[in-house]
Amino acid sequence: MSESLPYDIAVSFAGEHRDYVEATVRACQERGLRVFYDRDKNNEWWGGNFIRQQRSVYSSQTRYFVPFLSHEYIAKPIPMDEFSSAMMTAVHQGDGYILPVLMDDVAVPPELLHPHIHYLRARDYTPEQLAAEIEARVRQATASGQPMQPVGDVVERALAVRLPMIVPATWSRYEQLEVSFDYLAQRFREAAEQMRAQQIPCTVRTSTDQINIRVERAGQTVAGLDVSKGRHMGDDHLTWSVGYRSQSNSWNGWASPTYDKESGESLIEVSDMANFGSDGRGRMSNEGFFEVLWDKIVDQVERA
Repeated sequence: MSESLPYDIAVSFAGEHRDYVEATVRACQERGLRVFYDRDKNNEWWGGNFIRQQRSVYSSQTRYFVPFLSHEYIAKPIPMDEFSSAMMTAVHQGDGYILPVLMDDVAVPPELLHPHIHYLRARDYTPEQLAAEIEARVRQATASGQPMQPVGDVVERALAVRLPMIVPATWSRYEQLEVSFDYLAQRFREAAEQMRAQQIPCTVRTSTDQINIRVERAGQTVAGLDVSKGRHMGDDHLTWSVGYRSQSNSWNGWASPTYDKESGESLIEVSDMANFGSDGRGRMSNEGFFEVLWDKIVDQVERA
């Protein structure tokens, strides 16, 4: 059996039919099937919210959902809550996820179960015979390579509604500038350690608004980079100079934080055609921004 999800089947039923269901569950377990059955969770779930835990199982942790439908089942809120959780999965996973078993002559409303969905009647099967049918279905799916899909994300997407793509009220350009500046300082320090491990002296000096990187060879500076925060283009900008070997008022490029509405992420809006080439204008992540700047330092060292 596939191990990608915890259960091969999860059963749902009204308490009036527990004897038949439990006999079916035990017969399935004897055949090697992994079955979600509430009484097997009594100790594990003791003190927890069992309804929320069961919803999680029925919506995303089992290959098949087996409801034992009856008049009592449809009349009770908890079984119907379980069925509703499973139905959200069935809508997106397709036919076959729900394997209904009718316990009596109940007429299942079409809004709960489409009239064309095939079902089995408990009166036609002993628990052992029903377990054999379930085992055959699971093994058939395994043999055909049908994946046990984790559908929790699909269910969440189904429940989601379209929301406006706007900049959150709590998003701050200045806070994100601090995040980007601190990220660069940390990454440059880590990169410098790796360069020093290759016997190439690399010094990183940082202050509240400045990052200075210098690379030496035989005591001579061969590469440099200065990154400033809020000095030249405004207090919400980073500016930088590549190749300068002392503090200067000149800079090659500038950038400022921006919020990307489509991805919902903070990015860096960059303008630096001299050093970034075709990527000189546009948006990039903090990681991408660091990598381009670090590549410029490496280029200087290799040319020296």
